Amino acid sequence: MRRFLFLLGVVAALAASAKTKVACIGDSITYGFGLANRETESYPAQLQKLLDAQAPGEYEVRNFGNSGRGIYLDSMRGKEKRGYKWMKEHQDALAFKPDIVICNLGINDSGEYIREYSGGRTRGQFVKEYMALLADYKRANRETRFFIWTKLSPLIAGQRFYRSPEPFLMQADLEEVARRCKATGIDMQEPFRDTMDTVFARDKIHPNADGAKTIAAATFAALMNPDDHRKPLGPDGPGFPGKPKTHEYWLCAGQSNMQQGWGFYNRTPEEKARVKAELAQLKDVKVDFWDFNDGRWKELTPENGLEKCAIGVSFAIRRAKATGKRIGLLYVAAGGAPTEAFLSEQVMCKVGPDGKPVYPNLCKIATNRHQIHANDDFPCAWCRREFPRRKGKAVEAAWWPVSLMYDRGIKRLERDQFPVDGILWYQGESNATRNIAPDVPLADDYMLETNLAIIDQLRGEKKIPFVMMGLPKLNRRWEPYRAAQKKACEEKGAIFVDTFAAGLGDPNDVHPRNKIPFAELAIKALEK
Repeated sequence: MRRFLFLLGVVAALAASAKTKVACIGDSITYGFGLANRETESYPAQLQKLLDAQAPGEYEVRNFGNSGRGIYLDSMRGKEKRGYKWMKEHQDALAFKPDIVICNLGINDSGEYIREYSGGRTRGQFVKEYMALLADYKRANRETRFFIWTKLSPLIAGQRFYRSPEPFLMQADLEEVARRCKATGIDMQEPFRDTMDTVFARDKIHPNADGAKTIAAATFAALMNPDDHRKPLGPDGPGFPGKPKTHEYWLCAGQSNMQQGWGFYNRTPEEKARVKAELAQLKDVKVDFWDFNDGRWKELTPENGLEKCAIGVSFAIRRAKATGKRIGLLYVAAGGAPTEAFLSEQVMCKVGPDGKPVYPNLCKIATNRHQIHANDDFPCAWCRREFPRRKGKAVEAAWWPVSLMYDRGIKRLERDQFPVDGILWYQGESNATRNIAPDVPLADDYMLETNLAIIDQLRGEKKIPFVMMGLPKLNRRWEPYRAAQKKACEEKGAIFVDTFAAGLGDPNDVHPRNKIPFAELAIKALEK
């Protein structure tokens, strides 16, 4: 009998060792603070249930959360150290020798993190100490894989750091940690877009059981598809034509006047003749097109050249003729999308050496919430009004919230360090006025910020051409916005294309139907 029990113990031990061990390390959200029964309601407990349903007996999830913990080793919580690395839970998690580590640390470093920008800390300390923490797990199990919350769960109105830029600035460093340790990043803001005010209502920071279930579901999805968040843009991307010296790549970004293809302007006999002649030139030049919606490349032809980005296609035809190069268009555009959709929260929350926001109006928008229609700081009334109507449409819903065009398009260029040679930007209709009657221009400082920030975002420190199409003629009060566009270009060394002075545009149509003069004007401005 004793031998039988011993053998059962051996079998049980072998079965346990065969399981994939998952360690959930983090702060009070991991711990399950405030839940009625954290043993069953915390996100690690609910993750275990999801994994058991998918693969019974194959995973063992343990909760190593400790409330109030963060990354900085010198940070204090009262009279005790705050850093998770000092905690018993950290040692227990190391002894567990996990195959997978899921980490949500960072939110309790708000209040300390800003000092990296204002001189109180060495810039890069957060990343260095986060990497040191994860290195402990690699020493315990060299095969450990990491899953990191690169966007921390939302802070809602009433929480101390609700209006602070720090959690949003921190995202860039969290993504850097994920990149360095080849971790899968998990976005914990997007899953709460529609429910944040409910699931965090208790104390403005800790989710209820339903919120913990949402976290578990997002984590489960990442575990099951760790590479699903990456659609390669470079050599591994579908149809990627390569980047020899004979190629030149242009990012074409903006809203409807950049989005709409020649097929949109192909109605009357006159238009059809113009479009046919324009696209016939694609037989004589080589133009490749990348669409952020599906991540695929294709070579443009007179037939498929009708689909999207009329101004970009016409610009590429002329650029190809002028340079003798094959032109690649990187298309990231959406009708009605405001500038804020193309900006990362890090740029919107950018701070100077004094620790104060460089773009205070944009910082207010980024630190409020993602939903434009519920964001009192978002100044364009038309965008606020339109968002709920478009929200139920699968494609259009992806365009509107703050930073989503960045996340789903621009970020992929940055992440893959894609060699963009120039930028063609045609946007502003949703940032110039309230956009509903009475059509009142928005504040000058806000309009200037949107234009300075987009140049910052898309070009950064790269010395490449940034061609900004000025808003053309229309029966709207766009004069102040054109002035802001021109001033931003002068400050940043970008190229302002004065379409209004050139007489382009239709006073009664926000979408000028002949984009060829716009493309020709951009080419001329570029060649000066």
